[in-house]
Amino acid sequence: MMDFFYSLLKVLLSLAIVVVLILLVVPYLHPLLTKLSLKGKSGNVKVLSIVPLMRGAFLVELEVKGVYMLILVSERGADVVYKDLSP
Repeated sequence: MMDFFYSLLKVLLSLAIVVVLILLVVPYLHPLLTKLSLKGKSGNVKVLSIVPLMRGAFLVELEVKGVYMLILVSERGADVVYKDLSP
């Protein structure tokens, strides 16, 4: 019986350490993602901002070849919400 509680205590302590480490890393991760710039053969893709909506869903502002796009990214996939068609 004592082994069970000792194992449970080790698991809870490990979980607490992981949660604290995640909370320390997340504030530094968001600015890195917003400054992300991908350069491919066809042109530039710039991530302007990422807005979390709910668990597993984000709004992502992109600039692709000078065209502004708003994309909803969720667990199901990605959908274009708005695309600026003006020249």
